[in-house]
Amino acid sequence: MNDISLHILDLVENGIRAGARNIRLTIDEDTARETMSICIEDDGKGMSPEELRNALNPFYTTKKERNVGLGLPMMKQTAEQCGGSFRVESEPGRGTRLTAVLNTGHIDCPPLGDLDETIGVLITANSNIVFEIKIISDGEVEVLSTRDNGAVAAPAAPGTFD
Repeated sequence: MNDISLHILDLVENGIRAGARNIRLTIDEDTARETMSICIEDDGKGMSPEELRNALNPFYTTKKERNVGLGLPMMKQTAEQCGGSFRVESEPGRGTRLTAVLNTGHIDCPPLGDLDETIGVLITANSNIVFEIKIISDGEVEVLSTRDNGAVAAPAAPGTFD
């Protein structure tokens, strides 16, 4: 993928396909430390322990229309190739949380891309989902929530969203 916002688009769409009604995206950038942390949480169907073990294998997917699942492995590769880290946690019936930390000063770190467009597309195309988006840039916090903007998502599963 050419930029981080495309990774985010792909990974959020995974949660939507998994039946998520609530999705939380947090991006925390610290320019002094040259780090960007991206956390995507959803209350979708989650993954079984076996699915979670296989989730980072590009030749494993639960999708019926194709034989590969590249979103998670590609994000993991992007994070690690620029000196960062990647972690996925999931529990059946409770959802999935993935966290990527990137070293933005590394030569192999892709640009953020057009995050505004990515978020706009996700919200516009999925009006039935509650999005909670928090962007932190050097301590400055911006929050966007569609919870009060007419989204009709069901309440969050217990224990997933405060």
